[in-house]
Amino acid sequence: MGMKTRGGAVAAGALVTAVLLSGCVGGGSRTAEAPSPSATETATPGRAACDLASGTGSVTLEETADAYRVEWSGVPTDDDGARQEYQVQLGTESQDDHISMYIEFDSITGETTYGWFDPDTLDVDPVPGEPDTSAGTVVGVFPKQREIDASYWSPSWSKTTTEDSDTTYCTEDGQVLDWIPLA
Repeated sequence: MGMKTRGGAVAAGALVTAVLLSGCVGGGSRTAEAPSPSATETATPGRAACDLASGTGSVTLEETADAYRVEWSGVPTDDDGARQEYQVQLGTESQDDHISMYIEFDSITGETTYGWFDPDTLDVDPVPGEPDTSAGTVVGVFPKQREIDASYWSPSWSKTTTEDSDTTYCTEDGQVLDWIPLA
């Protein structure tokens, strides 16, 4: 699969980002409404994990001094005729700052997009290498580009075909989850 920087074609990712920034459901804010965690959500400083509400897999986010490592288990990496998108957003309590880690496998074009998603430009700033799919998981390592005082994280997985698009989160209603930064 080739690497590329994707522009307008990540509009679905932009929609996910816009929904997350607006409080996910009904325009509510994160501070006004507590997140609705899944039964298996865990969070410790620099590490969080959850099961996707659809039952299709799980996501783990680990922070180190210089990078974030995201591992998706139980989700497909490649389906003929589909685009798979894996996105994790970290954001501040006030929702005025966030970062988005993004991986996309497009089986139609054979392209892989891997990097930091910018919702303002709809571009993805590539990170070195490619995501690792060798163990039946999707693993991405995202070198830190800047510090963020994050208090929430929100993973999403999307599958888009020519007929349909479906996105799943770790909560049924798409609410964000608590994040405790590495001390």
